Amino acid sequence: MDFRSLRFKLTLWYVLILGILLISFSSFLYLTLSRSLYRDVDHKLRSLAELIASESTSPLSKFDFGSIDQTLETSMNLKPIGKFIQVLDESGRIGRRSENLKSARLPISLNALRNASKGLITYETNRSLRNTPLRIITYPVKEQNHVTKMIQVASSLEDVEDALNTLLIILLVTVPSILLIASLGGQFLAHKALKPVDRVTQTARMITSQNLNQRIQTLKVKDEISRLIDTFNEMISRLDQSFRQIKQFTTDASHELKTPLTILKGEVEVALRKKRQLHEYEQILESNLEEIDRMSKIVEDLLLLSRADIGEIRLNREDIHLTPFISGLTEQMKILAQPKNIRIQISNHEAEHEEELHILGDTLRMRELFINLIENGIKYTEAGGSILITLKKEMNGSVNPLMPKEKKPAAFVKIIIADTGIGIAKEDQEKIFNRFFRVDKARSREQGGSGLGLSICKWIVEAHQGEITVESEPGKGSAFIVRLPFYSP
Repeated sequence: MDFRSLRFKLTLWYVLILGILLISFSSFLYLTLSRSLYRDVDHKLRSLAELIASESTSPLSKFDFGSIDQTLETSMNLKPIGKFIQVLDESGRIGRRSENLKSARLPISLNALRNASKGLITYETNRSLRNTPLRIITYPVKEQNHVTKMIQVASSLEDVEDALNTLLIILLVTVPSILLIASLGGQFLAHKALKPVDRVTQTARMITSQNLNQRIQTLKVKDEISRLIDTFNEMISRLDQSFRQIKQFTTDASHELKTPLTILKGEVEVALRKKRQLHEYEQILESNLEEIDRMSKIVEDLLLLSRADIGEIRLNREDIHLTPFISGLTEQMKILAQPKNIRIQISNHEAEHEEELHILGDTLRMRELFINLIENGIKYTEAGGSILITLKKEMNGSVNPLMPKEKKPAAFVKIIIADTGIGIAKEDQEKIFNRFFRVDKARSREQGGSGLGLSICKWIVEAHQGEITVESEPGKGSAFIVRLPFYSP
């Protein structure tokens, strides 16, 4: 047996606790029975001594100390079988004694004599008479407040000790037997209870990064082990999803970086095949610079997301009044929209409320968020289209119901950036915030997209305890909805 195993430790603790309980109960039983038997003997001895004393001091009594046995039998109709009786005078000299003592005498200690002279009753246990354990009571008899005699009544303790010894032997045999049986039963129960854990261990050892789709078989009984298995399966599912995302991310990142590198290499190879005119070299360098800029943008965005994932980016939060903030950004973005003749308008609903729309956020990140969303709308909106930006206040009851109640602020600022562009298919709407995901990869590359803009937007919103969603219909446009916690300055 492995003494370091959990099965051995559980069995050991089980047997140890059971042993403590059994020993405690056995000790309590033995001591209680012992006190009860001794108390019963003392009670009988005292009752007999009091009876003899009361009869001997009564003026109408015919009690004769000359023959104690006959007097008890004739005058009191009492046969004190197994009791030894002895009468002493006040100085301790023996007067009369019961016939069963014959020539022997009951021992009396100095302590008993001293207590009797003070009128105190003394109980003693003595083995000097025939090596028999005797329980002796020394009872003083007072007449006119003066001790005139002492009555000693003794009884054998052999039956009491035999009963206690029998009980002790039973306990010494029973308790170890019970502990032995309990240890075997505990080991069996521990093996039975921990068998699913062994199955979990074996399955977990077989799961690697190559087969994260494998799961531990769940139990029918919903107990602690079942919850442990469910937790392991959930963890494996999260790991599986993370590995898939990492693989997909690695593939997409490699593809995104491979394309401009291939273009760079091809253009340089073409340029080196023969001598060219100066303007041709200038065109090739300009094209190379575009690809380098695109790669730099991808690398910068990847670095930003990587730092965000490990929590290295700190937000400098400050009060932001959204209406003038977004209005300023809109004026700048109108310059990008002019070549496609796209109208950008702001519909501000804050006039419906007494308070203005404020948030507590990082100005630089908020600027990046809304520029990315507006620029995204410009890219995917046909010439002559429009982008409408709506601001309004919203209570938390209409926000994501899955968000923990204690984390929900009292109100949100809702910003809707709606365009009249090409729209997004329903099956793609849940993927657009994934890194490097593009609805139209070819068109996105032509427009300079890296596929990381919406992922950055999602991180910025969530870092400000908000949420971002999209509502879209192909051919009718898309609406990106950002909810940020309302701030009252």
